[in-house]
Amino acid sequence: MWVRLGGSGTELGMGNIANASTSGAYLETAVKLPVNASITLEPLSTAGVALDGVKIAARVARVDQRGLGIEWRVMATPQSLALLGVTTDNGVPTRLR
Repeated sequence: MWVRLGGSGTELGMGNIANASTSGAYLETAVKLPVNASITLEPLSTAGVALDGVKIAARVARVDQRGLGIEWRVMATPQSLALLGVTTDNGVPTRLR
C-alpha cells in the first residue's frame, strides 16, 4: 500500500508499506529521515487519493538504504489494524479480511 509521509505539517514524500504488524511497519522509500523522527502516514487509494483523511502517527525506529522501519505511536488503533486487513467493531478486532 502506498502512503504519503508527513512531518511537522509538511509532506515529505511517498513510501510503500512492504510489511506491517500491530507494532509498526517497514516502508520502502527514498525519503531519508533520522531515527526517532516523528512522522504521519496517510494511506492512499490506487488512484492516489487519501483514504477518508486517515493519518497514522509513527516514529522512525531504524533506517537502511531501502527505507525506514517505523513504530506506531499508538499500537493497534483501528487505522493501523486496517493496514493489516483487520476490521474492528467499536475498537475491538473482529476478523481478518
